[in-house]
Amino acid sequence: MRNPPRKAVIFAVSALSGAAAAWFGVQLYDVLDQKWVSGVLFTIGLTIAAIMLFLLIQALFHTRGMAKLRAGTGRVAQWHVSAADWDKYRADSDRAASDPRFRANELWIRKATPLEGVEVVIGEKSLIVDNSYHVLRMHGLPELRSIGWLDNAATAGRPPDCLEFLLAYPRGRYGGILYTALSVPVPEAALEQGRRAYYQFAPALERRMARGPIALRNPRRTLQVCAAILAIGLAALAWGWIEAEQAGWSIYNAQTPLFLLIGGAMGVLFAVLLGGLTLILRPKDVR
Repeated sequence: MRNPPRKAVIFAVSALSGAAAAWFGVQLYDVLDQKWVSGVLFTIGLTIAAIMLFLLIQALFHTRGMAKLRAGTGRVAQWHVSAADWDKYRADSDRAASDPRFRANELWIRKATPLEGVEVVIGEKSLIVDNSYHVLRMHGLPELRSIGWLDNAATAGRPPDCLEFLLAYPRGRYGGILYTALSVPVPEAALEQGRRAYYQFAPALERRMARGPIALRNPRRTLQVCAAILAIGLAALAWGWIEAEQAGWSIYNAQTPLFLLIGGAMGVLFAVLLGGLTLILRPKDVR
């Protein structure tokens, strides 16, 4: 995620806007003759608030992770990429982006190279490159699948070597996986630090090759848990709606129903996302 603190502010404002729209819909319930307009406004606002709240929590976790990594907590390696080396890396990335044989680079690269160069900080489960924070977890989303070392010594222009993390995203209506590469330049002066970062991830990834993500080790059980969470979330939504109706959708008299509605919506969203990803990514021979 590029600049998590700024993203957190954007998501917070969006969540508050959705909550305000939902509150406005409640206030219009007794004013409008067509009650469905109030319901639609409330539903849309609540949905936006729930999604933005989820993204806000993610951005806050990323902000916290970035701050801890910069403070040295869990740091494995750190090095500096000079402006000259970053220019070579950026030019090589541009060439790779135009070649369909190469995977898309997950790292957002600015068009203008910083005069002071770029700092790279590698942690036990994350990294920072040019104020861009990325989580590297074997059971995360995206999922870290493998790590490689790209030796560019024989390449024209001699860009620096690169650590390449292979990341996997779910793709498409009919299943499948989209792979991207998170490429991190390792200048010659930082080869020792780069190797230290490589061996932080390589052994665990090699041990994991024969095993799958936790949710996919028993897809049927995962789907059963998602179905239970979905049922509880829908029940909370229904209960909250009924109680809010009886309370006249008053913000002062319907606080508990509103909590039920928000909690139910988040439970439904979680169950749908996890269940959908499990259906998409589960092995084809699993029923």
